Amino acid sequence: MTATELNSGGFETSSTVPRRRWTVAGPTLKGLEVASIPMEWTRRRVVGTTAAVAAIAGCLGEDGNDADPDSSNGANGSAESDGSDGADESNETTERNASAALEEVDLEDHTGEEEVTITVDPEGGGFEPAAFEIDPETLLVWRWEGSSTEPYPIDIPERCIWDQEVDEETVEERSSGDEFDRLFTVPGAYRYGSRDADGEEFTGGFRVVESGENDGE
Repeated sequence: MTATELNSGGFETSSTVPRRRWTVAGPTLKGLEVASIPMEWTRRRVVGTTAAVAAIAGCLGEDGNDADPDSSNGANGSAESDGSDGADESNETTERNASAALEEVDLEDHTGEEEVTITVDPEGGGFEPAAFEIDPETLLVWRWEGSSTEPYPIDIPERCIWDQEVDEETVEERSSGDEFDRLFTVPGAYRYGSRDADGEEFTGGFRVVESGENDGE
């Protein structure tokens, strides 16, 4: 996938940061029950969490090192406007929308695989693969080749929780050789990000397909 394709899909790369990609990987969660709690993620913190109590073994994974975190769309604005705020906010909302972003790029097909490894290389392009699709119950493993934060959610399905109490400002730092795992069971579009040592964000995304969704293609 080219950097141009990522940019046209709204996958963000800072002007000061090289081409950004995506990556995902993770270990199995045997015996782990995960409560499904609808959440709405805002730009810098979780604004709300209301409990709906269906136990879902998925979305939340464990790698023995903590979980990751939170975050996204929104509001850094002041009360004053120069007349362009509305358009800027609209563009930002679109760019950070998982479904809209994934529609604009070619997704690598990783369906049928039990585990997918995502390389995290902040200096060399971000996440690789940057955009892909997987079946439910697929383990995603992020493997670092540089230093950045753990991945945090930007836009994820309502029935999925990534982490309840961590946001992009408080996620843990990772360095070369580290790994981070998560198991994803809830179908839908996912968009996530990480920040490099300079605080610049790079993003990635994937789709968990419904069982049988790709049959006949």
